[in-house]
Amino acid sequence: MADNYGGEEKLTAEGYIKVSTEDYQYYVGNKGSGANGTGYIRDNQTGKPVNAPARIITLAEKANTLKFEYEANIKAIDEAIQIAKNNGDDEYVAELQQERQNTLDEYATKLEELTNA
Repeated sequence: MADNYGGEEKLTAEGYIKVSTEDYQYYVGNKGSGANGTGYIRDNQTGKPVNAPARIITLAEKANTLKFEYEANIKAIDEAIQIAKNNGDDEYVAELQQERQNTLDEYATKLEELTNA
């Protein structure tokens, strides 16, 4: 049977594996995302779709998530400090600056715990 890809023999020679339409539906996500939420892969022994392994979140990804969370908090505090300065509320500025320092210290502690875990 001729097709736009050069035929089944050419595809097989290039390392492609012919799968049934039913199996294909698993691989493209039409049968859900599997037990681990990561889809399906082909089992080398049976040739059938099996649950793909769970995704492991790397240390760098965890650190970036922590960074973005704390950057947002610091930005909000900085904006509040600017508003308090514009209103001439020096007491509140001092409070906010202490809160900012406490937040930075908390971030440093959590980042250290993450990298030492």
